Amino acid sequence: MADKWIQSATEKMREKGTVGAFGKATEKKIAKAKKQGGLAKKRAIFAENMKRIAEAHKKLTGGK
Repeated sequence: MADKWIQSATEKMREKGTVGAFGKATEKKIAKAKKQGGLAKKRAIFAENMKRIAEAHKKLTGGK
């Protein structure tokens, strides 16, 4: 089992074959997918959360 939740999420995406299914997560694309609902909304929310985590990580590590 994975040590961190993101590792288990990535593992599940690999198993399902959905890695990169949302594509490049731009603000416009996220907003449009949230309006659509369903699976697109779930993927948009996940992508949005990953962007926030990445930005926070960059601030902590100094951009590395």
